[in-house]
Amino acid sequence: MTPVRYHEAAEEELLHEIGYLELRADGLGRRFLTEVRRVEKLISQFPEAAAEIRPGIRKRILRKFRYSLIYSIEKDSLLILAVAHHSRRPGYWVGRVSSGEKNTEGGS
Repeated sequence: MTPVRYHEAAEEELLHEIGYLELRADGLGRRFLTEVRRVEKLISQFPEAAAEIRPGIRKRILRKFRYSLIYSIEKDSLLILAVAHHSRRPGYWVGRVSSGEKNTEGGS
Protein backbone atom coordinates (compact mmCIF):
# COMPACT_ATOMS: atom_id res chain seq x y z
CA MET A 1 0.00 0.00 0.00
CA THR A 2 1.18 3.48 -0.84
CA PRO A 3 1.32 5.99 2.05
CA VAL A 4 -1.15 8.88 1.89
CA ARG A 5 -0.14 12.45 2.79
CA TYR A 6 -2.16 15.65 2.80
CA HIS A 7 -1.25 19.03 1.41
CA GLU A 8 -1.55 21.47 4.32
CA ALA A 9 -4.55 23.24 2.74
CA ALA A 10 -6.29 19.91 2.05
CA GLU A 11 -5.83 18.88 5.68
CA GLU A 12 -7.42 22.18 6.75
CA GLU A 13 -10.32 21.51 4.38
CA LEU A 14 -10.81 18.05 5.84
CA LEU A 15 -10.89 19.31 9.42
CA HIS A 16 -13.19 22.19 8.49
CA GLU A 17 -15.65 19.92 6.69
CA ILE A 18 -15.72 17.42 9.57
CA GLY A 19 -16.56 20.23 11.99
CA TYR A 20 -19.14 21.77 9.67
CA LEU A 21 -20.92 18.47 9.06
CA GLU A 22 -20.87 17.57 12.74
CA LEU A 23 -22.61 20.87 13.53
CA ARG A 24 -25.29 20.09 10.95
CA ALA A 25 -26.11 16.70 12.45
CA ASP A 26 -24.65 14.74 15.34
CA GLY A 27 -22.38 12.02 13.98
CA LEU A 28 -22.35 13.32 10.39
CA GLY A 29 -18.76 14.58 10.65
CA ARG A 30 -17.64 11.21 11.98
CA ARG A 31 -19.40 9.41 9.12
CA PHE A 32 -17.71 11.77 6.67
CA LEU A 33 -14.28 11.03 8.19
CA THR A 34 -14.99 7.29 8.04
CA GLU A 35 -15.78 7.63 4.33
CA VAL A 36 -12.63 9.72 3.72
CA ARG A 37 -10.54 7.02 5.45
CA ARG A 38 -12.22 4.31 3.32
CA VAL A 39 -11.32 6.22 0.15
CA GLU A 40 -7.76 6.83 1.41
CA LYS A 41 -7.36 3.07 1.82
CA LEU A 42 -8.83 2.42 -1.63
CA ILE A 43 -6.54 4.87 -3.42
CA SER A 44 -3.60 3.61 -1.38
CA GLN A 45 -4.23 0.10 -2.70
CA PHE A 46 -5.14 1.12 -6.26
CA PRO A 47 -3.66 4.58 -6.89
CA GLU A 48 -4.17 4.56 -10.66
CA ALA A 49 -7.76 3.30 -10.60
CA ALA A 50 -9.33 6.75 -10.11
CA ALA A 51 -10.11 9.02 -13.05
CA GLU A 52 -7.26 11.24 -14.21
CA ILE A 53 -8.69 14.77 -14.40
CA ARG A 54 -5.44 16.53 -15.36
CA PRO A 55 -2.05 15.09 -16.22
CA GLY A 56 -0.82 13.41 -13.03
CA ILE A 57 -3.90 14.40 -10.99
CA ARG A 58 -6.67 11.98 -10.06
CA LYS A 59 -10.10 12.28 -8.46
CA ARG A 60 -11.94 9.74 -6.33
CA ILE A 61 -15.57 10.54 -5.46
CA LEU A 62 -16.81 9.79 -1.95
CA ARG A 63 -20.01 7.77 -1.48
CA LYS A 64 -22.99 9.51 0.13
CA PHE A 65 -21.16 12.84 0.32
CA ARG A 66 -20.78 15.46 -2.40
CA TYR A 67 -17.00 15.52 -2.05
CA SER A 68 -14.00 14.09 -3.85
CA LEU A 69 -10.39 13.51 -2.89
CA ILE A 70 -8.12 15.10 -5.47
CA TYR A 71 -4.62 13.61 -5.40
CA SER A 72 -1.36 13.13 -7.21
CA ILE A 73 0.84 10.06 -7.27
CA GLU A 74 4.24 11.09 -5.94
CA LYS A 75 7.46 9.08 -5.93
CA ASP A 76 6.91 7.43 -2.52
CA SER A 77 3.37 8.44 -1.58
CA LEU A 78 0.03 9.85 -2.64
CA LEU A 79 -0.50 13.55 -2.01
CA ILE A 80 -4.08 14.62 -1.32
CA LEU A 81 -4.34 18.08 -2.85
CA ALA A 82 -7.96 18.81 -1.96
CA VAL A 83 -11.02 17.57 -0.14
CA ALA A 84 -13.26 19.21 -2.70
CA HIS A 85 -17.00 19.78 -2.41
CA HIS A 86 -18.68 19.21 -5.76
CA SER A 87 -20.28 22.66 -5.83
CA ARG A 88 -16.98 24.50 -5.39
CA ARG A 89 -15.25 26.30 -8.21
CA PRO A 90 -13.50 23.63 -10.31
CA GLY A 91 -9.73 23.67 -10.16
CA TYR A 92 -9.43 25.99 -7.12
CA TRP A 93 -6.74 23.64 -5.80
CA VAL A 94 -4.48 23.71 -8.91
CA GLY A 95 -1.93 26.01 -7.25
CA ARG A 96 -1.29 23.30 -4.65
CA VAL A 97 0.25 20.90 -7.15
CA SER A 98 3.80 22.12 -6.58
CA SER A 99 3.42 24.17 -3.38
CA GLY A 100 3.98 23.46 0.33
CA GLU A 101 3.30 19.86 1.23
CA LYS A 102 2.75 18.52 4.71
CA ASN A 103 3.78 15.00 5.69
CA THR A 104 0.51 14.12 7.38
CA GLU A 105 -0.17 10.42 7.26
CA GLY A 106 -3.75 9.39 6.57
CA GLY A 107 -5.44 6.09 7.06
CA SER A 108 -6.74 4.12 9.96
